Amino acid sequence: MSGFDEPTWVNPASNNITTHEEADTGGHVTADSATIEDYGNKGKRSPALMAMSVLNVGLAIMMAALGVLTLIEVHSSKSVKDLSEPFLATYMIMFALLLGVYEVMWWTPFPIVNKQMRKNFGFLYGLLGKGFYLIFVACLCIGLGTDARIAALNYSTGGCFMASGILHSFVVCCRPDLAVQYVAPSAGLSRADERGANVV
Repeated sequence: MSGFDEPTWVNPASNNITTHEEADTGGHVTADSATIEDYGNKGKRSPALMAMSVLNVGLAIMMAALGVLTLIEVHSSKSVKDLSEPFLATYMIMFALLLGVYEVMWWTPFPIVNKQMRKNFGFLYGLLGKGFYLIFVACLCIGLGTDARIAALNYSTGGCFMASGILHSFVVCCRPDLAVQYVAPSAGLSRADERGANVV
């Protein structure tokens, strides 16, 4: 779509203007590699952020268990009247895997997986986006149904997801000092990838 009265800044490759200049720092301002590595681990030292990550791993396990138990229940009943329950259960397992993989990557770097996850699921890389994701999944859990055998796990999982989503949103809105400490996984990303990522 280039060439249709678009400004030159839309396509940086055709723009001949220099986009950056080196600042004269006098040659004495440097950052050693230990400082740069320390910045990447800064968010992992906060006990509150670590507790939120462990909570999210527990939630992912609860939701995966709920999805598997729902599929087992549907399979053992031998009569599939409505396909919405196994459909939602399959989605819950996939959403649980998505959250679990992200939280494991927060603790241990997986460069290839991280690059793909950030490109496709960038909303998980910020506390607010992850909070909204947790609230959305809570609605799925609560909407799964009221089967008497797994109703307790169903509502407790949905309630825990809702509370965790509200907690993530609360941290962003009411505790910005803690939210600023959060550092999303960046293994396998270049500086250009980090600038272009869709992190909420």
